[in-house]
Amino acid sequence: MDSATEVPADALMQTEAALPDTAFVSDDRPYMQSRPSQIRYLSMNDLHRDTRDAWMLSAFDAVEQHTFVDLETRFLSIAEEDYEALIIGGNDPVRAARFLRINRPILARKVKIALMHGSLASKRAKALNAGFDDVFDSARMSPEEAKARCAVILARYQAAAQQARAEQELASSLDRIAHVHLLGKRERQLLTLLVGRIGEPVSHYKLRTELSRGNDELSYNYLKVLASNLRAKLKPPYVLVPGGQGSYKITSA
Repeated sequence: MDSATEVPADALMQTEAALPDTAFVSDDRPYMQSRPSQIRYLSMNDLHRDTRDAWMLSAFDAVEQHTFVDLETRFLSIAEEDYEALIIGGNDPVRAARFLRINRPILARKVKIALMHGSLASKRAKALNAGFDDVFDSARMSPEEAKARCAVILARYQAAAQQARAEQELASSLDRIAHVHLLGKRERQLLTLLVGRIGEPVSHYKLRTELSRGNDELSYNYLKVLASNLRAKLKPPYVLVPGGQGSYKITSA
């Protein structure tokens, strides 16, 4: 991945925006005492723990820190406070991988980073293969680079979440307007184009151009057939009507 110097300064560590000004370390204290944070850090009690923990606090202004426990899940809950990134510190990729595998459903939408110290390439590879988004090494990586990498990964997750929401909203809109299960591929594409500007006319030219992408040009007669087929599959009160000046539109009757 590119170094931190190649990332715009204003993009560095978006995850810090809502973090408290001071670090909070709870270790084995009850989870209910934890303070809000967007980063949760689980630290294995091994040889390099102190070094990794100190590096974490220098890399991120605030972390919610707990001692790593193999079968413990309470520190992954968002019942009290949400978080966007989970960092597991420890040089044992097998334990970290097992933890990730067991808790995969809980962590599906979280940034997952392994933090090691003086790690071997083989161990970093094991962590990546287990599903971690990246591996930081406190003996090799600067805090600035860690911030930049975390920001880039978080932005990717946020973009994917936004895309998923947009697709879900579109699917709900299509289902509200038409009997989606009856639509062919081209009919669904036509419906999507019209729903994107519902109530407004969309020109035949634009519809034909969009429907023809990557294929032979769609003829006007074929567009008329598609429109006729789609019209019969709309749910009341929605209707497909001419929009004037060579266009179609979907509106409610």
